[in-house]
Amino acid sequence: MIKNKVLMFGWEFPPYLAGGLGMACYGIVKSLIKKDVDITLILPKTIRTSKEEGFTVFGTDKWSFYLREKLTQKEKAKTIRIKSDIQPYSGASSDIDFSILSKEALQKITSEENIEKESTAEAINLYGTDLIQEVIKYNQTAGSIAASLDFDVIHCHDWLTFGAGIIAKRISGKPLIVHVHCTEFDRCPGRGNEEIHRLEKAGCEYADKVIAVSHYTKNILISRYNIPESKIEVVHNGIELKGNYPAPRFENENRSPKVLFLGRVTYQKGPNYFLEAASKVLKFRPDAEFIIAGSGDMVDYLKGRAHELNISDKIKFLGNISNDKVHEIYRDVDCFVLSSVSEPFGLTVLEALSQRLPVIISKQSGVSEVLRHVLRYDFWDVESLSSLILSVLTYNPLASELKERSIDDLQNINWDNVAERLERIYSELA
Repeated sequence: MIKNKVLMFGWEFPPYLAGGLGMACYGIVKSLIKKDVDITLILPKTIRTSKEEGFTVFGTDKWSFYLREKLTQKEKAKTIRIKSDIQPYSGASSDIDFSILSKEALQKITSEENIEKESTAEAINLYGTDLIQEVIKYNQTAGSIAASLDFDVIHCHDWLTFGAGIIAKRISGKPLIVHVHCTEFDRCPGRGNEEIHRLEKAGCEYADKVIAVSHYTKNILISRYNIPESKIEVVHNGIELKGNYPAPRFENENRSPKVLFLGRVTYQKGPNYFLEAASKVLKFRPDAEFIIAGSGDMVDYLKGRAHELNISDKIKFLGNISNDKVHEIYRDVDCFVLSSVSEPFGLTVLEALSQRLPVIISKQSGVSEVLRHVLRYDFWDVESLSSLILSVLTYNPLASELKERSIDDLQNINWDNVAERLERIYSELA
């Protein structure tokens, strides 16, 4: 089989993470490398030049189209990072002109005079205070990089990079894959940001293949953006299998039971429903404790609501936590809840299962498509959620069964299988 050369555009990558997108990208790249896929990954991060597993990383303030000659290669992957201060989940101003998507703007950006190689490139200012403006800058710069690189296919992760992919395709004529990990319909209540919708739709329309992380996401792309079903392929996310799972931990009568919410504390993740369910559970299990790990724009609201419900002493807010700390928390709780209003997949669920935890998930999640040994409810049904939590905390046979069977579903949900599917798609398009 001919080795595929992939130009990949991402937005976050370990150790710099803001959500599941970075971990998904990491899992995909690591497994593709093992399959001898040649990857050049372009990211908008400010870092010092450093080494990562399988990568040489460059923190660049300037982009020279001759930088390719300076890249060193390790395990067939190169990483180029373009300087940017923003986070993928920060708010976007609706009054920014997002004309990058217009036909005229694309023609201007990708005209010969704009992609012509020069011996010395001018420094490109990639800083800005607005997410949309930063995305435009990143896409214009990163997309232009395609003029100096050798690749067979373009692979873009989420709307933040779709503009770069569109430009790279116009420059190179190479096939474009857009990988949809989340849509604006998932992230925001109501309609959301029109500019982001426009870029998501344009990326999917311009792409040769659309990868959705679940059938749940695929259905959104079909119903909301009118993307042809035949163009979309579902590739569920995975988890890195370590081989040694912890033994199930059973109830200790001398400690208070703990229930965990882990994720961004935003509308999409439904922390308000988690809190309301906690208040109902505490009426029957006043010894229970509820942990909210993560940060977001709903933290202050939740703290105020906990005070109104007179349960502040039973709710612990941990804020952002490190990956090492996450595993400590998993081992210290008795139940994991994914309360998302709209969840394209839900990697934290796989992590919780790998730690032998009973898991409760909303039916409005992509991960529910690949799991059997979890409890499900509709995100708005606080009564059902509270009943399920009480069942796990109260009925030991149920909790024991969920713990015993927690890793059964994970055997075929791994990044190596994801990479195999992606490699086949690359080969079909290249």
